[in-house]
Amino acid sequence: MNIAEFRQKYPEDTLVLPSGKPFPYRYYKNPQAKATVVLLTGGIGLSDLLYLHFDRLAKDFSVLTFDYPICFADNKELAQAVAALLQHLGEKAWFVGQSLGGVVAQIIASLYPEVVDGLILSNTCSLSKDMSPAAYAHLMNMLKSQEKFKKLLSVLPFSAVKHSIKRVVLNQKKDGLTSQERTTLEEFCAIMMDLLTKEYERHMVDLLIDTQNYLGMTKETFITWNDRVLLMLSADDATFTQDCKDALISVMPNPTVCTNLTGGHLSLLFRLEEYVEYITVYISERT
Repeated sequence: MNIAEFRQKYPEDTLVLPSGKPFPYRYYKNPQAKATVVLLTGGIGLSDLLYLHFDRLAKDFSVLTFDYPICFADNKELAQAVAALLQHLGEKAWFVGQSLGGVVAQIIASLYPEVVDGLILSNTCSLSKDMSPAAYAHLMNMLKSQEKFKKLLSVLPFSAVKHSIKRVVLNQKKDGLTSQERTTLEEFCAIMMDLLTKEYERHMVDLLIDTQNYLGMTKETFITWNDRVLLMLSADDATFTQDCKDALISVMPNPTVCTNLTGGHLSLLFRLEEYVEYITVYISERT
């Protein structure tokens, strides 16, 4: 399946919220499924980048995904919209979040626990109250770099910015790429280059910076999901330090932790079948 076939098979729909704001989404209702998953993409924010994951997961689950619309200015407003969308669809879901998507999943769970069945978080970090000073410093440095990047966005040609983002993505896996991995990453970048706009990139940076307003989460925040949290934290992911990973593990109640999914920060792309298998088995054992 290519991206055009995916869009035809799973057409986009739009919910107009009571505020009048539109919320575009893709949703597949699997009549045999015992669970629903919400796919939350990382910092690029483009849900079509996970189109193969959507299609694979749709074999066993109902699946929902969406971009992070510009009309939702911060994570609180986004979380409120996601909760409204799930209530409109009559769904309670497992949230599958990669990188920033994992942080967004935690924010949604903290604000609207009634729509969350469980959490599956990959190569992401925590907003824990009790994270170590080293973890906090790393997180703050990441946010400061985003603030600097936002300033550059206002002065640089966006074509140059996009190529810079592409270089960063291509360098995520530092131990070399196989030919298949190179093909996968090039397709990922092609979709990203086609869809990404300056306005949307600025919005995604704002969402990332806004996550600091939700610091202070504790194990009590997530106690509802005891033994319903899967953490896929690749040992070779250098985006988040071990201190950040430890903070995430510590704040979750009885999580299952997987560290052997190789491929760096984007292991979900390079190990797609393994990634989906982990999710499928984990949820199936709990439904």
